[in-house]
Amino acid sequence: MNTETQIKNACAHLSAQARVPAGLTDRVLAAERAPRRLRRPLGYSLAAGAAALLVGAGVGVTVTHRSAPKPTVRTIAPVTLSSDTSLRTDLGSTFPRHLVAAGHTAVAAYYTAHRGESGGIRRTWYLYDPGSGTYEKTPWAYLDVAPGMHQAAVIEGPLPAPRIGVLDMATRKVTRWISVGHKVGGVAWAPDGRRLVLTAYAKDPDVMAPPTGGPGSPQGSRTGFAVVDSTTGHGAFHALPPYPGAPGSRQDLGWSRSGTLVWAPTETDPAKVFYDLNGSPRPAPAHEADAMEDAGLSPNGTLQAKFGPPPGPAVTITNVTTGKKVTNLPIEQARAWADDGRLFAIGCAVKKCTGKGEFNNRLLLVTLQGKITPLTGYHRSDRLGAWVPVFTHR
Repeated sequence: MNTETQIKNACAHLSAQARVPAGLTDRVLAAERAPRRLRRPLGYSLAAGAAALLVGAGVGVTVTHRSAPKPTVRTIAPVTLSSDTSLRTDLGSTFPRHLVAAGHTAVAAYYTAHRGESGGIRRTWYLYDPGSGTYEKTPWAYLDVAPGMHQAAVIEGPLPAPRIGVLDMATRKVTRWISVGHKVGGVAWAPDGRRLVLTAYAKDPDVMAPPTGGPGSPQGSRTGFAVVDSTTGHGAFHALPPYPGAPGSRQDLGWSRSGTLVWAPTETDPAKVFYDLNGSPRPAPAHEADAMEDAGLSPNGTLQAKFGPPPGPAVTITNVTTGKKVTNLPIEQARAWADDGRLFAIGCAVKKCTGKGEFNNRLLLVTLQGKITPLTGYHRSDRLGAWVPVFTHR
């Protein structure tokens, strides 16, 4: 398999839940053939996907419990969120060991990926342990962390699995197993921290399937989804076949900002299509259909991060109410909002952001005024050791 094919296959699999922009690799590798989109730098997400194909990691559990400061909490029903907005960095590790956080957002988990025995992508997950204040390796095949960082939804391997578990992050124990009668390969928490959307598949979603009906035909094995209550396990399954032309075999569903709709990735404009909780198509909420930047809208819904303009690297922040540009930031990619004035971003080494230099990058915190604070150490995202953060409201 050539390098381009490896990159395309890896990133298609890693595009679930908007952690990596849907169809990013096709937009990059085919930029000259499809000039309707701005070419963005390969940067963190694309290179991480390529390198992750080669990462081999054992899976085990090492949990240590030590006392840690307990911040005060504020309750926004029905989920308890921390009032801690302190800056937490880990500059000395290739893989983050200690909590990375800023504002209301934290890196709640991260994963590396490698090629499994079946040829598909296999993730090794590291989940934040509030007892030790560190990230600990887990045995799960897939997971997502609820707002508040008290619970994680976990899926056993091999995928797809007949059930998902609700894990207490403090005790590291599954408090509830949920099954909807259809094997699932993806899970995402709703913004309310109570509901889950489970994406069901007939086959392993991380093994690329060849097209069956010619160009543009569905490649995935998605069968549908269920929205369930994490406390009661109650929910209903709704059929939803693969979207034609969507990236790769994994086509997980995510949530709208309001938590009233779910969305699925496409390989066209718009980058997301939306459905109500019964699976009926619905218009996209304003400014939520674009997936070119993971960060999307700011928490207050007034600012949006978009890639460009060239020459890069650069991300433009626009006021969606007025349509006016607020600022251009010298970063490779905007990953998540820490609050209304700061972003988690990927940035490369100073004066080395061209060619192969863009792959020497790290996680940053950047203000709208352009002040940059490093959050993690540098790593080569196109080599062994690439890691992909999962951001959650803490």
